[in-house]
Amino acid sequence: MAKGFRLRGLDPVFFFSHLLYLGLSYCIYLAPHIAPSTFPYFGFLPIIYPILVLINLIVIVYLFWKRAPYAIVFLLLSIGLYFPISKTYQYFGKKVEVEPNLKIITLNGQYLRQPGFVDFFQKENADIVLLQEVYWRNETFENLKDSAFADYYHEKHSLIQVFSKYPIIEFKKIFSGENRTTGLAAYADLDRGADTLRVINVYLEPMFIDKKLVKESINDMQTAEANSIVLKNKLTKGFLMHEIQIKKLLPYIQTSPHPVILAGDLNAVPNSYEYQQISHWLKDSYPQLGRSPATSFHEFKYPLRLDYIFNSEEFTPVRYKVLKDVKLSDHYPVVAEFKFP
Repeated sequence: MAKGFRLRGLDPVFFFSHLLYLGLSYCIYLAPHIAPSTFPYFGFLPIIYPILVLINLIVIVYLFWKRAPYAIVFLLLSIGLYFPISKTYQYFGKKVEVEPNLKIITLNGQYLRQPGFVDFFQKENADIVLLQEVYWRNETFENLKDSAFADYYHEKHSLIQVFSKYPIIEFKKIFSGENRTTGLAAYADLDRGADTLRVINVYLEPMFIDKKLVKESINDMQTAEANSIVLKNKLTKGFLMHEIQIKKLLPYIQTSPHPVILAGDLNAVPNSYEYQQISHWLKDSYPQLGRSPATSFHEFKYPLRLDYIFNSEEFTPVRYKVLKDVKLSDHYPVVAEFKFP
């Protein structure tokens, strides 16, 4: 049997190892449904999933190069791996031929450390702007508020800000930084005359992953093991905190008397437990429209999609963009336009 395999180009160990590798990769369909409190280590799979897909692609190219007769089998078995990654890398989004009447921007502002915020928001002229990591007690924020948002209604909850051209008829905190946590969420019900909509601004618990720590883990083998344990503990703690925060968040979607837009920095990637819990009730606007990668966090060289805009079915997504030429913080601004109602 082994000889037969070798005559066809590859060792049987390679063949069956790749089958096992595909099986591991397909666990991406299971990972979003496993709560961190049940098994937190499933949370790592969505983060490394793009790497798994890339390695699989390289192996398939190698098999075709070697003219292995079962290369086509592995290619067909790999088709299902594309669908999860399309939540970040979508190139075939539909083109909607309607005129939008609602423009929304979400941005993690990284404490407004960079110049250019006023010019950016004045140029974009969005109807609703949701900001995270933006502290309101400083001169930079006051300048932004008085310049770019002079004609907007405003509500705040610590590090998250809601600016709206429409009157805010109700504003409520959903969860706050408590027990030494940082995550925040709040909703605002907006009056558009004949319609009312609910916007939810979410900033799930950050993972506090230091860029220097990651770099040392890659470049310095002596500290790699110790640093990897630190990274694992930070991520696991974050996954568990996200589960708690998501449970507090969902009722404000499920029982909302109004159509819902949810946007913000989830500090979680697509195909994660956090993403699945929200997308069960709301639609991710990007896969419907995307024609370029939606990666939004650029502090690390490893591409990550952490920022989202979700919508309930009453909204028709028309355009979705990640503005990668705008580097105001370590996150890119995310812009979505809708037809509503």
